[in-house]
Amino acid sequence: MGSYLAVLAAVPYFGSRPLVASSTTVLLVAFGAFEAGAGGRGAPPYSTLLATVLIGTVFAVWSAQRFVWGHVEAVWPRVGPWSWRAAVATATVSGMVFAGYRVGAFASSAERPASALLLGGVVVGAMGALTLVFAQVHTRIRQGLEAIPGADELGVLMVLEAGELLFAIGGIALCAFAPTAAIIAVLPITGLVTGAYFILRAREESERIACPACATSTHRVALRCPGCGALRDPSALDVIGRTTRTPVADTQAHVFALLARCRCRACAEPLETGGPDACCARCGAKAFPTPDDIQLFLRAADRALLRILPLLALIGAVPVIGLVAGLCVLRLSSASAVAAHGRWKHRLVARVVRVSLLLAFSLLQLVPFLGAAVVPLIAVASHLSNRRPLQRAATSAASAAPAESVPPAPA
Repeated sequence: MGSYLAVLAAVPYFGSRPLVASSTTVLLVAFGAFEAGAGGRGAPPYSTLLATVLIGTVFAVWSAQRFVWGHVEAVWPRVGPWSWRAAVATATVSGMVFAGYRVGAFASSAERPASALLLGGVVVGAMGALTLVFAQVHTRIRQGLEAIPGADELGVLMVLEAGELLFAIGGIALCAFAPTAAIIAVLPITGLVTGAYFILRAREESERIACPACATSTHRVALRCPGCGALRDPSALDVIGRTTRTPVADTQAHVFALLARCRCRACAEPLETGGPDACCARCGAKAFPTPDDIQLFLRAADRALLRILPLLALIGAVPVIGLVAGLCVLRLSSASAVAAHGRWKHRLVARVVRVSLLLAFSLLQLVPFLGAAVVPLIAVASHLSNRRPLQRAATSAASAAPAESVPPAPA
């Protein structure tokens, strides 16, 4: 009975984080925490080896998939739906492999009755079906959270990632030692995630009002209505992109704040694609109508980075924790605005540069005094690698623009 409870308890952990659940399972199998077979009998040695190899293979494939898709999706958002489908499929397979091992499906069937084999097949099939359903629900919740513009800017998704990681590690460990507790543990976590989704959705809805002219739903920070184009008196954004109830004092600074959050400069709706030629799908406004707009945006981004460098140095002086905290502050600030407006190949190069610098400077961060310069160095190098393509696009657009004809001087 304990084996079946462990299988049932593992559904949410594989359905939410198959990478973490699989790796934790491999570790616990290596220590003998999971024992397959009925009646308390341990599994034959080759059964444990086979299950470990299968789970480890799924873990390796999922690790490569996460790494590759993470980089590809960051620079080419159109592959996002395929990434979600792959995640659901991998979660289902991982759960079924775990269930097969836990009920002894990989053990020799020579001395096992047909009823036990049939029951094992039913349990593995049920595990696959339940994990598939849970993974699909989990995917829809995550997609809903990511669709809320403020979720990523406020670090909600980052906190959710860390919470799910601890949730999966602790849950799989409970499946090995206390299956009933593992089932109970999933209830409050599921309630918290679902509650967070509805709270964030309600918060996003509170940021929208109806246009007085045409009743179109319009964001409070929009300069124009996306429906009729009427001018509005927008609300300002604070330092991390949340909407305040104070009116905008500087229109140019407000436009930069919108573009820094990859929002339309006119209607404030999220821009689906980046790059200097990006257009809003809602109102059709260009992100950068003229080359001068690109130059103004770059100069504003330079000033924002210079303002935040002392804070990054102060945070980065703390070993290890300061590196993570400093990069989080950099991401939430408008100093990282340029990264969202490069073409996909430029974003890919910038991402590689940022990861390489992070790996190269991580060891230096442990050196006293010198470690304080690591986060600012990463910020400046990433900024320059992202800035160059936009600067080049502005120069090319300016040189390609037709020159104004000068009328001849009167005779």
